[in-house]
Amino acid sequence: MTSVLHVSQPTSAGVARVVLGLATDQRSRGVDVTVACPAGELADDLTRAGVPWERWESARQPGPGLAAERRALQQIVAAVAPDVVHLHSSKAGLVGRLAVRGRIPTVFQPHAWSFQAAGGPTRRAAIAWERHATRWTGMTLYCSRREQQEGAEVGITGPGRVVLNGVDPREFTVPGESDRHEAKRELNLPVDAPVAVVLGRRSEQKGQDIAIAAWREVRSAYPSAVLLLMGGGYEDGFDRASGVATFAARSDPRPAIAAADLMLSPSRWEGLSLALLEGMASGRPTVASDVAGSREALLDGPLPPAGAVIGTGDAGALAAAVLARLRGPELARREASSARRRIESCFTEASTTRSVLEVYDLVINEPRSSKG
Repeated sequence: MTSVLHVSQPTSAGVARVVLGLATDQRSRGVDVTVACPAGELADDLTRAGVPWERWESARQPGPGLAAERRALQQIVAAVAPDVVHLHSSKAGLVGRLAVRGRIPTVFQPHAWSFQAAGGPTRRAAIAWERHATRWTGMTLYCSRREQQEGAEVGITGPGRVVLNGVDPREFTVPGESDRHEAKRELNLPVDAPVAVVLGRRSEQKGQDIAIAAWREVRSAYPSAVLLLMGGGYEDGFDRASGVATFAARSDPRPAIAAADLMLSPSRWEGLSLALLEGMASGRPTVASDVAGSREALLDGPLPPAGAVIGTGDAGALAAAVLARLRGPELARREASSARRRIESCFTEASTTRSVLEVYDLVINEPRSSKG
């Protein structure tokens, strides 16, 4: 039986949901799974799912506690003695590769590159670290082809494989019209108002400010239209003057998705947004910024488009794309149908897990040399 240690920081939102999905699916397939993460939402979900986890005290950003975090993770690795270590996101990737240094087969999954969030010396340092750390990386897993290209463009090389993020189509089903009305009532939204939804923690990355800027133009044509923002950093509220409703993060995003006429993904950078895929699985047309994963999910391949991809940071283009779908319900219906088909064809959680297990076999059986 293969033994896997997943290491995750952050502990909420998309990355945590990917870790939870992989861990539970792998465990159901007979893999010996343990997750190292700080206490919090992910740990609680793992406990409910019956997945063992080890408490790893780690801040989200690098800081003075880095050495202690490395030592704590080394102790967890020694106790678990895994066949492979799977590091999720940049912070776990940093600490994990410093702790393991390639002595155990190591898989690193960026879930979007850290250097995309920085500029100047910080960006240069992040790129230099990622180039250096490839010596301790048996395989880098990319959520999309674009993410792999973004790494290659700054000189990050080494073994890599694209494994597209996926969702469970049984968990995210297509709500009917009565479900939409019920979701709006549950969220205290006007039942007859057009609703667009942005899921994600309140941050520069997720681009909620771009959506808010676009909403002024949308409201000039549809005065009752509602922009729903849900994620960490928000409190529940509804500003009727602007048409912007905010909701704190919820463990189940499906009511918000059910209330939506369309989903928005105005992020400034991504690997492949899990929220985007969840909306697609629920049969929602999506307008997304042109970041990693958006074109692969919404446009590429033989199936019809499931939405629109616009320039990153372009509020005017976002407003125009929203209005085109509100004014053209037949376009929205075609995209909604294609969205669900695209998920079932290319972006299922089961397919993702199978591909990840194949990667584990590769790195476990790959001859290794000590690189110090």
